[in-house]
Amino acid sequence: MPKIGLIGITAVFLALLFKKEKGEFSFLIAVAASVIIFVYALGRFQAVADFLSGILEKLPIEKTYLLALLKMLGITYIADFSVSVCREAGYSSVGNQIEIFAKLSIIALGLPQLMYLVTALEALT
Repeated sequence: MPKIGLIGITAVFLALLFKKEKGEFSFLIAVAASVIIFVYALGRFQAVADFLSGILEKLPIEKTYLLALLKMLGITYIADFSVSVCREAGYSSVGNQIEIFAKLSIIALGLPQLMYLVTALEALT
C-alpha cells in the first residue's frame, strides 16, 4: 500500500505542476498513474481469485457460480476505472454509458443463477 500511495501522491503533485502550462500533460500523468495502480490492483485480484478457487475445491459448489462472481467483480473494477478516466477527461456522458453497460452486463451474468434459484424454489413447492 505505501508504494501505491506514493505513486498516487507523486502523480498528483506532477499533474498540479503541469496543470497551468500544459493541461494535457496533467491529464496524461493522472491517467498513467491510474493505469499503474490498476495493474497493481489486478495483481491483488489474482490472489483473491486463487484463494477463492482453493475454497471452491473444498466445497460442493459448481465452479460456474464462482466464475460468474469473479467476472462480475472484474466488470465493476474495470467499469469504475473507465468511468473515472472519462469523467476526469470531461466526458461524463461516455462514463455514464459505460456504467449502464456494466450494470446490464452484471445482470446478464446473474440471470442463469437466478433461473437456477427459481427452479430450486419450484422444486420445493
